[in-house]
Amino acid sequence: MFIFKVRDGEAARAEIRIQALDWSEQGEVEFCCNSDALAVVLLSGCRSGRGHFELLAGAKPMDVEQWLDYLQEQGRLSQVEVTIHSPLDDGYAALTGLDEEQVQTLLQLVYKVGGFNRLQIMRYLKHRNNASTMSTRYSPEELTRYRHLGELINYLIKLKSASAP
Repeated sequence: MFIFKVRDGEAARAEIRIQALDWSEQGEVEFCCNSDALAVVLLSGCRSGRGHFELLAGAKPMDVEQWLDYLQEQGRLSQVEVTIHSPLDDGYAALTGLDEEQVQTLLQLVYKVGGFNRLQIMRYLKHRNNASTMSTRYSPEELTRYRHLGELINYLIKLKSASAP
């Protein structure tokens, strides 16, 4: 999960959460903002090096990062910070709305069904922020396999959220 926290010059705040395994994977977006003016700035005309995108429809963290960096360079945002959380981090369950037991059960099933092990996933999560390492360490097939893992986790979390009271 990628969590972007932003502020404008008027002390308005917004948080953008993207449930994605790596920077290039499109994920579900949660958006929270305490100012209509800041929300309009963040949601209008979103663009990255790949062109325009709809933030709330689901976005790639790298596109959101480029958009927020652009807005900060233009002086429309005073602060941008991003934190990245993985399913192996303490407290991840609380971020997703699952409990710890559900996360552990999910991970064990992923290990069995996907042929992953904890060490492989930890290495991948460690290297996911470095594009050159990703391209040299993993084949395109392996990257696809990990991205499918991310899609599976995102889908299960989405199902959980939809069934929550």
